[in-house]
Amino acid sequence: MTSSLHRQLADHIDQGVIPPYQYSYPPRSAYRPLPEGRWTVPGVWAADLANHQVPELNLYLHVPFCDRKCGFCNLYTVISTDEDVYDAYTEALCTQIRDHAEIIRARRLRTVYIGGGTPALLRPRHFEQIFTTLGEVYPNWRSTAEEVAVEATPSSIADAPDEFKALIDMGLTRANVGIQSLVPREIREAGRGGEDEDVIRRAVHTAHELGLPDLSTDLIMGFAGQTPETWRQSVDELAALRPTTVSTYFLTVRPDAWFSKTGAYQYMWQPELYERYDYARQVFLEHGYVQEGSVRYKKPGRGGYAQKVLTFHGVPLLGLGVGARSYTSVLDYMCGSVKPSTAEVADYIRKARDHELTPVTGFELTAEENLRKRLVLDTFDLDLSELERFGYRRHAAEFEPVLDAAESNGLVHRLGDRVQLTPKGFKYRDILSWMFYSGPVKDLDREYYERLHAANGRARRNMGAAPVRITGVDLREGAA
Repeated sequence: MTSSLHRQLADHIDQGVIPPYQYSYPPRSAYRPLPEGRWTVPGVWAADLANHQVPELNLYLHVPFCDRKCGFCNLYTVISTDEDVYDAYTEALCTQIRDHAEIIRARRLRTVYIGGGTPALLRPRHFEQIFTTLGEVYPNWRSTAEEVAVEATPSSIADAPDEFKALIDMGLTRANVGIQSLVPREIREAGRGGEDEDVIRRAVHTAHELGLPDLSTDLIMGFAGQTPETWRQSVDELAALRPTTVSTYFLTVRPDAWFSKTGAYQYMWQPELYERYDYARQVFLEHGYVQEGSVRYKKPGRGGYAQKVLTFHGVPLLGLGVGARSYTSVLDYMCGSVKPSTAEVADYIRKARDHELTPVTGFELTAEENLRKRLVLDTFDLDLSELERFGYRRHAAEFEPVLDAAESNGLVHRLGDRVQLTPKGFKYRDILSWMFYSGPVKDLDREYYERLHAANGRARRNMGAAPVRITGVDLREGAA
């Protein structure tokens, strides 16, 4: 089996396969409606607590609002700039925080991340309300949380520096600012009209001047019209701007993203994009960054993405807000559907006010799926002996051949019970991660995206009735 897996892995690398970035397992596409009454929030977290020797917690607060929709985005977002809605939503979110007080207090709070959407659309008073509520529930949260982060747009920093400074004064340590490119036509292609390269430059300079500890930015490989030259232009300029954290993503186009309807994008691999990965890695390492993950580079001692690293290491995540996911060792769940809508936002606000939110969709985790979760996410630095609480030895025959194939292809170091990615492993990590997916999760993922594609008439006209490569390494068995 190992020799067969070795060849399979080598073939995927030779073909330049580009699966979606693996940032969660199972992915949201594998969630399905849960049996009514089977799970309660307190029950989920009580069961999870038994699986952790040192209970810790990541807290994620989701703000779904945006003022525009980026062409590649398939996250849980709705378009709204209504401050009355923001007021009601913030009150609902704070009610939900208070309702989870016992769950939060039973663990050491490690990180707080306000994501979206575009949380920076909220006013400072909304953040003050959220932080005050956290203080009521967990008074020392500013002492225990090593990271307090928010997602922002370049314009929210460049055009409102006083409001951004207020967030820093409240304890903000990191801002994730999506820029995607520093080339004008690529910025327009991403759907980020009004946030040109000058706004991006001003945002980075402003964050530096205001003393933000960690500014996290990103670039995307694969926009229509992007060339090796324009990619190098973005990489070189961003390195010169010196944000503390940089992520470089391969573009993934899903059937529920606007790009899938344009005809400019196909669900196809572009092996030459790995050359752009190589260029970015070389430049950022030369500029004093270290590689924290397959997509991320950080300035030592300042940059990084603590919540993501801790979640990959198995620290559970409590997600609050409409569209938020919670990750535990017994159930990954949402208290709503995976399809965003203004109606569901209104329903969330009502149910939070009335204390009626319960897990309604998700994925139940067996011991084997817990093992797969860690192997999918955490081969950067994984101690296999730590997984014995989920019965790693009983399932070793399932996983050891994949690890052996990864080692023989130069993707991992095997250091006793510890597994670590090599530089080549960082590059092809998502290929390796996909090999740890279970058959049921692959099937659920495939079914979800096939159904979305079937419902998308323009995508079918542009890409065919049954496109390959919507998910993972391939959509159909044996497809070219």
